[in-house]
Amino acid sequence: MPITDILALQVARVIERERMLRRTKRVLVALSGGPDSVACLLVLMKLRERFGFEIVASHFDHQLRPSSPADLVRVRAICGGLGIECVTGEGDVRSMAQDTRQSIELAARTMRYQFLAFAAGKELADAIATGHTADDQAETVLMRIVRGSGVRGVRGMLPVSGVPGSEAQRLIRPLLELTRADTLAICAEAGVVPIADESNADLAHTRNRVRLETFAALRALNPSVDQSIIGLAASARELFQGVERQVMALVPQKRGPIGAVLPLSDVAGLPNEGLIVLLEREASFYKLTAEVNRTRVNNLRAVLTKGNGRVRFGPSEVEASLGLVRIGPALGSVDPFDSAILNVPGSTRAGPWRVDAATDPLPETTGAMSLAIDTRNQHGALRARPVAAGDRLLYHGMRRRVADVLTGARIPVWERTGMVAIADSEKVLGLFGATCALAADSAEGSLLYVRLSQLSPTKA
Repeated sequence: MPITDILALQVARVIERERMLRRTKRVLVALSGGPDSVACLLVLMKLRERFGFEIVASHFDHQLRPSSPADLVRVRAICGGLGIECVTGEGDVRSMAQDTRQSIELAARTMRYQFLAFAAGKELADAIATGHTADDQAETVLMRIVRGSGVRGVRGMLPVSGVPGSEAQRLIRPLLELTRADTLAICAEAGVVPIADESNADLAHTRNRVRLETFAALRALNPSVDQSIIGLAASARELFQGVERQVMALVPQKRGPIGAVLPLSDVAGLPNEGLIVLLEREASFYKLTAEVNRTRVNNLRAVLTKGNGRVRFGPSEVEASLGLVRIGPALGSVDPFDSAILNVPGSTRAGPWRVDAATDPLPETTGAMSLAIDTRNQHGALRARPVAAGDRLLYHGMRRRVADVLTGARIPVWERTGMVAIADSEKVLGLFGATCALAADSAEGSLLYVRLSQLSPTKA
């Protein structure tokens, strides 16, 4: 049996095991022209009838080598000879690296995946296939170990994942169990001469140093070190699946503009890797990024153990209070507003708020909160103002500090940001928080009904 047929059967088993081609009618193959990507194209051509999908190829010119225009011509010729449509693009990687202060490798990867995502959308492809092999996997895992990656990073490249920068699209790696020797054999059997990338010998690139120097030293200690590292990646992947299941089981008690709220005990019970997955899941929900590093994760663990505090992860934030955890956008300080005497009855503007007051119950309004306050012992005019240090509220028969009242009422700290007090000249009679309203003890027949709503930006 031809070597390509034998290896295609091996790839087919991987595809079936990993369910790579579920609901897939069209695959975009990332084609650099090197042996790995050409072998990926050839193998998928062998399997397209078995799995029922069409193929289109895509080539991105990084403009990093003088030979790149010739490579583009060569890739088009390979596709033409195989009867495969080829979508091409180009980008100035060097300029992007300079502008964004990234390495050439990172800038090239970013631009390449951006183009692949664009091409997949344009060609209505359900998946993007790359020619990553077992050799690439071993190199990737070792590089991540050196960088201090956790269990998730040690998993290496996944057979199926989101496209970097475009997570909604599917990236598949069908050749992850083949070697570079296998891809060269596939190309030779098909009579296709792949492009030899001279930059693969440039030791200025980290991956090349790992491939040519580090692995040479490791193989002197263990000739099968590649398989040992790949086995470690498989073990890490299996272990991490349990972490992912644990995180998936955590459903927020509620979601709102300030974030998702979950029980502290559930979040604190996650391992550090699970905390990162949960943070990234919720950051993605709020269309935020999460800037994670080991120090911040350790700080978060300390906050969860203590039960209160907050840790910033760039634009995202995790905050613990009163047995709850909020994960969402970082909450900035609230601009203070000037105290405003209430029109009773009537409406009053107080900073970004509208305060309605009436002697009869007010109708419910979407986005507004209401409370009834006791005016029997009112001293002076009623005002809407920010909560001040030392404010007290008659609550459950005792005049208590507002902070103690909020704690007793189990109001977490994020609900207290920008609270509005309804007060006379001596004391607080009512409080409005982000999603709560509390009034001092009252008696029937002496109530004033107050409703607070936020003004629209055009009216503020």
